[in-house]
This record gives sequence, C-alpha cells and structure tokens, in this order.
Amino acid sequence: MFVNETPRRPWTEPGRDPELALSAQRGDLGALFTLLRKYRRELWRVCFALTLDRSRAERLFHDTLLRAAKNLGSLPAGTALLPWLARLAAHLATASTRKDASGAPVKPSLSPAALGTTLGDVEQPVLEAFAHLAEPDRLLLALAAVEKLTYPELAAVARREVPGVMGQLSVLRTRLAGEESA
Repeated sequence: MFVNETPRRPWTEPGRDPELALSAQRGDLGALFTLLRKYRRELWRVCFALTLDRSRAERLFHDTLLRAAKNLGSLPAGTALLPWLARLAAHLATASTRKDASGAPVKPSLSPAALGTTLGDVEQPVLEAFAHLAEPDRLLLALAAVEKLTYPELAAVARREVPGVMGQLSVLRTRLAGEESA
C-alpha cells in the first residue's frame, strides 16, 4: 500500500470482487477460490460469533463456503462479497439452530472446550447473555465490536437504515449491560 492510499473497507467496498465473481460465475475455479480465500478470516469470526462453539463454527464456515460456491450467481453485480457471505452465514446459522433432532431449540454451548478458551467472572455473564440473542443480533454486535464497522457500514451490511441500526445496537448493548450487572 502506498503512503497516501487509504485502506479498502472489505465490508462495504467491492474492490476486485465483482470481476472475480464474474469470472467465477463463468466457471473460473481459480477466481472462486481467490474470492473465498480472501475473506476466510472475517468469515470465520462471523461464524464463531453466530455459533459460539468451535465445532459448530467450523461446520457453519464450511457450509457457508459451499453454499456461496453454489449460489455465486445470485450475487448482485458490483456487490462486495463479504457482506453477502455474512448474511449467508447468518441465514444458515438461523436455519440450523432453530431446533435439534428432538425439536428443542438449540442454544450455543459455553463450555471452555467449545469456546477454545476459559472465561473470567466478568466475561461469563456477558457471553451467556450474548448467547441468548438471536443470530441476527449476534451478527450485528459482532460486526460492530469485532469488525469495528461504522454505523453506515453496519446499515449497508444489514440492509437497514442507519437510525434503525443505531437503535438496535443501543437496545442490545443495554440488554448485555443489564445481564452483566445481574
């Protein structure tokens, strides 16, 4: 990157994504793998935030990549790929966690083994509250806190108006703060 060049925002600026997507839609596997490899770290963080479980996040990550490869033709022309992947992951997470085989709702496991880490007295209640949020709310908070998206970027990714995103984040943060103090 040059000194005066501003870094590209992968969540909102498509960069070379549209031309790579077009090549991939025409059957260029190299372009497809380049696109999917390019955003693997961000997609992994989204999948983990949605599932809060390492093994479920791995499944969701792979399912999202497979679904993206199959449905790349539905990517609107000129669109950034990363928001599309995040929405796809959120959709798949919601569909897969609605109910388990017995019909009971599935909630993320917060065991240290599932998370891949141990939690302190402060983190545990917040993470438990976070786990009880719906997947779209977890995605919104993860994009704001982990990916550091601005309100306009969050609105673009979530396909909502900025005031609505701001209001929803305020409600979610208040809810998490209330759970933490309880």
